Order: sequence, then C-alpha cells, then structure tokens
Amino acid sequence: AAETENFIQNAKVKISKKNLNLICLNDVTEKGSGFDSDTNRVTAIAADGAITEIPMNDKSKVAEAILEIIEKLHGGRDA
Repeated sequence: AAETENFIQNAKVKISKKNLNLICLNDVTEKGSGFDSDTNRVTAIAADGAITEIPMNDKSKVAEAILEIIEKLHGGRDA
C-alpha cells in the first residue's frame, strides 16, 4: 500500500475492504523509500492488528523480512 497520509489508518481500511491477511505499508514520501530507490522501509500490518516495522534496507532485504512475516502468519515454511 503506497500511502502519502493517514498511513496506518488507510492501510487498516484496505485490509478490511480487501479481506487481506497482511498489508505492507510503504510511505512513499520518505526519502530513500519508494519506487525510485534501491532501498525501502515498510510497516507490515496483519489482519489481527499486529504491526511490524521493517527498517530501511535494500529492497531485497525488505522482501526477505516480509516473507518471514508471511511464513509466521501461516505457521512456517512447511505449513
């Protein structure tokens, strides 16, 4: 979810409207985060309200962190 304002609130609305298990909020106004950068920082929000901050890092490292969160939500790799 690329957001520019009301970040958490807008992401939570999207979770509900789209019946999602998880959404990753991307503050595209933050320097070094977004579309035209090799780095990113996101906030992962689960449907149960759990919030995980993923600090600024290479996009591949951020993607790995997101995959770890998804694995935990679904009980691990073999689930």
